[in-house]
Amino acid sequence: MKAVSQTAFLALADLRRQLGSPHSAISFVGSIVFVGFLFWLLASFSIDHFLNAAFLMVPILILAPATASIASDRDAGYASILFTYPVTATRYYAAKFLALHLLLGVYLLLLVPFLAIVVLYGGVGWLGEIAIMAGWATLETSFVSALGLFLSASFGRRAATASVYVGFGLALVFVIGPWFLPYYVMAMPPDTASLGMRVLHFSPMMAALDATGTGLLVAENPLPALLATLAVVVILVALGLLVYRRFQSAEGWEVGRAKAAPVVALGIVLLLALPVIPGVSYREFPDSYGTQSCVMASMLQYCVSFETPQQLGSPPPSLGSPVQAQMVVSLYNDQPVNVTVGKIVVSWSSRFIDFNVTRAEFGPVEVPAKLAPDQNGAAFFRLNVTAVPLQVRSLPIYEGLPEYALIPMELTADGTRLLFYNEMNVSGPVFERNIVWIIVGLEAAVVLGRRLTRRPRKA
Repeated sequence: MKAVSQTAFLALADLRRQLGSPHSAISFVGSIVFVGFLFWLLASFSIDHFLNAAFLMVPILILAPATASIASDRDAGYASILFTYPVTATRYYAAKFLALHLLLGVYLLLLVPFLAIVVLYGGVGWLGEIAIMAGWATLETSFVSALGLFLSASFGRRAATASVYVGFGLALVFVIGPWFLPYYVMAMPPDTASLGMRVLHFSPMMAALDATGTGLLVAENPLPALLATLAVVVILVALGLLVYRRFQSAEGWEVGRAKAAPVVALGIVLLLALPVIPGVSYREFPDSYGTQSCVMASMLQYCVSFETPQQLGSPPPSLGSPVQAQMVVSLYNDQPVNVTVGKIVVSWSSRFIDFNVTRAEFGPVEVPAKLAPDQNGAAFFRLNVTAVPLQVRSLPIYEGLPEYALIPMELTADGTRLLFYNEMNVSGPVFERNIVWIIVGLEAAVVLGRRLTRRPRKA
């Protein structure tokens, strides 16, 4: 218990020192303006895109204080004072690690007004999504903190300079890599593409996109990316603590570089090798979809759709209001002979809509042959379902502009697995997005006002 309380005390003290630094107010105001612009730009297009950018890009800001954390204590003489007390190296390192996560918590407080708007206008279903994204932001902060402390313990005062180059590299790897590399991967040979996606697994952002399924490619199994990221974080924490405890000289905090070189080399090998081990499998996320989707397979065309009894000109279903719909499976035969299909199993689910039924079985059925040159044989199956819209995909900013909720579906017939992406029209309250700038102004005024009140007055 004493170790926990001492670590927490050191972490809070370190957080107060970071928040009291001359550059903290500028950093926070810059973050507020950046988040506000992202919300204004992305929330009316895709809430998922805003959450990805706001939660997964913020931890990059932790890198600079992490790489300078240990070195700044040495230069300021704070460490020599601190270690006159019974503070172990492990507790000190853990306090630094915890303080950086507390700093993330302060940054995330800036998001609270924007997240409240998402829940108020987009539906309470976003609460779970927000909690998941906060968890991924914490994991990414663990990675950045572990890497920064490892650099700070390994290179001492040179870590401040190294943070500039490493920060640029991390921005490329964490932000540009997982979001944009899949566009190029699809044009590569399969073996090269597979290797490229595996290498990206040491990025927490790649693991987050795999788990949430909001990137260009959807992972069949997101577990390998998560395990690779966790392994990388554990290795970095262990290496940083090992370098700090074992390879510091007795005279000061400068590391014995000859002793640390093999450890650093081993860490780099592990970081590059471990994420490449697990296999990955992806499918492309559709860039467009409609109320009905069709796939051709085994001489038949399979179509799946959701139909609602909505009259032309009437408002679409609103959030939280149940609506009666029909799930329709259509089979079309353009062959001159009848085609028999065995049992058909259809399953569906949606982040945006709650259904009372999510699975149905039909068949076997014989689809009649083509009746005329312009008339294919057809068979239809219908199932009544009750749908309750929980959240909208984006915040509506214009009255009457339709909002669509994605419904991924899977159909299995005679051992053939087919994927469909349908949508259902829902509506939410209209959002005036210029309110964002009022929030940005209020938050910036609070941060700057707090900074000015803390400045010592001249006599």
